[in-house]
Amino acid sequence: MSDLWRYPFLPDARKAVQGLELETLLNDPLYGEARALGLMRLETAVKDGRIVLETPADALAEKDHLHGFLISRLLLAVAGDASLTGLVAVAEGERTQHFLHREPGAELVRLARQLSVATTRANGGYTVNFVDYLRAAGSLREGKWKLVNRPLRDGHVRLSRRTLERLMREAVAQHLLTLPEPPEGIAKRFESEIEALLQVVRQRRERAVREMGKFDYGKAPPCLAQQLADLQGGINLPHPSRFFLTTFLAALGRDPEQIMELYATAPDFRESVTRYQVEHITGKSSGTEYDSPACDTLVSQGVCPGGNTLCREIRHPLQYYRVMAEREKPEAVRRKRIHLATGGGEAKFWTQLPLRFSGDVPQRSLTAALRSDAPSRVAVRVDHFRARREKRGDEFIISALARLVDDTVPTPLLTLSLTQWELALPLASAREAGVVVEVTLLPVKLGGAKRLHILAVG
Repeated sequence: MSDLWRYPFLPDARKAVQGLELETLLNDPLYGEARALGLMRLETAVKDGRIVLETPADALAEKDHLHGFLISRLLLAVAGDASLTGLVAVAEGERTQHFLHREPGAELVRLARQLSVATTRANGGYTVNFVDYLRAAGSLREGKWKLVNRPLRDGHVRLSRRTLERLMREAVAQHLLTLPEPPEGIAKRFESEIEALLQVVRQRRERAVREMGKFDYGKAPPCLAQQLADLQGGINLPHPSRFFLTTFLAALGRDPEQIMELYATAPDFRESVTRYQVEHITGKSSGTEYDSPACDTLVSQGVCPGGNTLCREIRHPLQYYRVMAEREKPEAVRRKRIHLATGGGEAKFWTQLPLRFSGDVPQRSLTAALRSDAPSRVAVRVDHFRARREKRGDEFIISALARLVDDTVPTPLLTLSLTQWELALPLASAREAGVVVEVTLLPVKLGGAKRLHILAVG
């Protein structure tokens, strides 16, 4: 018996099972054990987060393992669910790393090359072609995996054995995300089994969404939104991302159990390990509640996906969340803050400034909107946008000003200060993209000049 069953995705393993007809594999009673192993491979990956299979006893049992792997790939192709595929790919990668740890150095190099990771042994360690390194490490977002943080010489990256094993694990997971074309007939043959797998994935996803339904996604900074999207997409988060997500949610009052439920969607979810980490970070078991990292830390760790206009005015993701909560303030407070950010105007003007509108708002040109005393919907271009952060009396305000224009006015018109960033961010994006955006506005007169009071965007 060989060791091919450990690495069933490699070319050598595929050669060992060539020649078998698909119809035979799917229906012949002699391959019942292989079909059972294929399903078990998927079920344990989804339910336990790891692939649990007994070691084959002989060459015949090894063939069953290899055929079972083929069955698992076909079922994933039929299911067509990215989260399910991601869960299984991660589990397969971790299983591979477990076996790689036992391999002699020369065999490790041979296996790496079969994974298209060009590797050589050098000075007690290993070197990997930088192109292959970048490809394999592309989804590893911790700062230590960035090429700039690795020794590079003559186009080769120097790695320790442990780091090479981790890189190969990632290469396996990436390789297994590409599925074969699903053959006809297999969907009906395994309909109930596939539905059971998808049901487990849906339950994990729904449980997380149910808990996070209490959380206002509309106020989430881009860094948090990216981590949540990755989790929902079946992507494993590196440690800095998990630390940030846990501390951020804890700071907003989420308890450890609610945070645990969120991580249940992760492909590598282990309840005992995740519970220990979450309870330690939140202080439940350690007695020390860790602070959520600031923006500069998230940038250096590769957690920040790239900020928006508001991000450039703040220093911490929690500050972003608080700024985005402007609409939740009492209307009197919101009017006061717009007044402070804008300046000028009589007290009566500010106390009567509307913050809402009701009913159907007619579509008008900007010129027609300026002649109306009621709100109008206008398609405009954002000629200018500028964010400001300043202390006004006892208030610290991050606001924005924009100039809007359409083809019916000779010069762009200035808005009142925008303290509600749900309105400001779409205008900033439209300015950067050079696209038209629809706004609901009310013209007001301030200091003898017409200004545009923005009530809604989009």
